[in-house]
Amino acid sequence: MTNPAATATSAPPVGADPRWVRSRERLHAAVLQLARAQPAATITGAALSRAAEVHRSTIYEHGSDPVDVLRSALRAELDEIRERVIEPATPETIVTAIADSANDVFTHVERHAPIYARELAAGTAGLAAMLADHFAHSITLLIDHGAVTPPPIADDAPARFAETVASALAATTVAVITDWLRDPEPRDQALLLRRWRAVQPPWWPAA
Repeated sequence: MTNPAATATSAPPVGADPRWVRSRERLHAAVLQLARAQPAATITGAALSRAAEVHRSTIYEHGSDPVDVLRSALRAELDEIRERVIEPATPETIVTAIADSANDVFTHVERHAPIYARELAAGTAGLAAMLADHFAHSITLLIDHGAVTPPPIADDAPARFAETVASALAATTVAVITDWLRDPEPRDQALLLRRWRAVQPPWWPAA
């Protein structure tokens, strides 16, 4: 089975045609607006093309269907946070960068709360897989850079265990977000951050 998160593209190709980039921006803005008001699975290609003011065939240059375009739009914001905050961090700034990244990610979740609350609760649109894949990528990057050091365990290759750690911590983060979105509005973003920190293992640098 294809991982739905894997089909979403978040970054424009290097040297992408400016028209392609403009179409992408229009589609992302339109699909986010539509998905706030209705389940992602009910967004049609015709409705998305009208809202984005692009030809219907243009959608398929940016995703396999409107739901894929939605995942791409959300992941683009998440990837921008990682590229801006985590990737340029130094050993001296990495702990602060992890905290800043968490704040920015949770602000992103709050900004798109109507979408995430509906789709994560229903298990639709592949958003849980998209989030988990994004978080696992970020955690793997932190491990590779030595910012996060899981304790070794007997009879397991460190690289293989690192994959397990990334998957487990990513799934935990998705679970914390999904549960927080069940809180009544207005939700407390600072509480989300405290809950997330509370479930991190003792060796997590921002715990």
